[in-house]
Amino acid sequence: MIWRLFSILTLVLSAQLSTAQDLELRGGGKLSGIYLADDSLPFWMIANQDAQFGPETTFSVLGEFHGRYRFSDQAQLSAGFAGFYRNETDNDFRRRDLYLEFRTAWIRARAGSRKDSVRAQGLSATNKDFLFSGNTRPLSGLKIEAFEPLRISNTFSVDWGIAHYSLNDDRFVEKVWVHYKRLGLNVRFDSRSKLTARLTHYAQWAGNSPVFGDLPDDFSAFIDVFFASKPSENVGIDQENGNAVGNHLGSYYLDYYLDMGRGVLNLYHEHPFEDGSGTRLANFPDGVWGIHYRQKEHNWFDGILYELITTKDQSGGPGGSGADSYFSNTVYRSGWSYESRVIGMPFILFDPNEEVTEESFPIFSDRSLAHHFGFAGHFRQLSWRIKSTIVTFYGRYNEPIDPARTVWSNLIETTYNMGPFGRLYGTLGWDTGDAPGRFAALIGYSYTF
Repeated sequence: MIWRLFSILTLVLSAQLSTAQDLELRGGGKLSGIYLADDSLPFWMIANQDAQFGPETTFSVLGEFHGRYRFSDQAQLSAGFAGFYRNETDNDFRRRDLYLEFRTAWIRARAGSRKDSVRAQGLSATNKDFLFSGNTRPLSGLKIEAFEPLRISNTFSVDWGIAHYSLNDDRFVEKVWVHYKRLGLNVRFDSRSKLTARLTHYAQWAGNSPVFGDLPDDFSAFIDVFFASKPSENVGIDQENGNAVGNHLGSYYLDYYLDMGRGVLNLYHEHPFEDGSGTRLANFPDGVWGIHYRQKEHNWFDGILYELITTKDQSGGPGGSGADSYFSNTVYRSGWSYESRVIGMPFILFDPNEEVTEESFPIFSDRSLAHHFGFAGHFRQLSWRIKSTIVTFYGRYNEPIDPARTVWSNLIETTYNMGPFGRLYGTLGWDTGDAPGRFAALIGYSYTF
């Protein structure tokens, strides 16, 4: 099915070659070989890699092709495909991107799936998105959003987006839908500084449960999901009748930029919530607290980042509205995951070997405290990037890890640009601390056209 759609998209784009000045084509491939010294790849060689690498991957190939046709200066149609192969027990080929996208100067509509853009020079532990960090393959669905924020005045502009996705993997509740929306306000104080304040909301809903049967999926249920309200009628689910329909999670986000001349300073905070206590900030200070400096006049140093990430509070311990248990849910027991990986912030730990039942959850640690550092730079044709994270895992409020486990995870990436001959790249990753030590080395080649 994937190849058939890809072939159709390629033929549509190729048919426009007579007006080549309006058509842009690009593609490329990446070949990676990995030396694995232990039973699993280190943390940062797996996390936030769009699922291209699994715990035992030693060889991976990625190929992609994208095309864009311009109807005018303000309207264009894009299509693309990206897929990868990795050699593990399943030996399978998987799509990453498969999409058709139309945009104008003010709106963008996309059908399918596409990898998110890389933020903060690729140094952030969450890609500046607590709820969708790139830890899994992109979800497939329909998304409509602002291409550029809608300007209200010289000071204020509004950003928005809404989407419908489906979870088609093997999970406790099958055929789950995901509702997404965001609303943001941008404030430009002057030519040097600006602030973004944004609310993001996801909700898992509908599907077929082995315990409750078919869950509500009609328009009335969608309205309840959209407004995170209680069921408009009794749906026969004890866990749901006292709460909003579906499994809701979201975040408040503040993002401040200051142009300092030679570089840009970025301060940001993302605060997660999963219920009413989180929305009223009872789980403060949970979330991501970050600072990033990007050098504009590039030399050996390009950028530096620090993030403090905590999920320890969760509105307090069990009882009342405490123990928020991020990314878990009593009805949607596979939680905020896709293909046995946590979708969001990767320091919430998921056990893919756990049999999910009415009594068990695959997420075995949702309380953690992390200090994350990132560095980037280059010298002539050689660029480099470093990630280093010290994280302590505390387990769950109801099932703590005692004593808590502290792990130090590191990643060094280098890329040598050979111009028209492609790029050579190498990666070293290692973990030490209270978990089994892990080390791996990667060497690869990429080419784009």
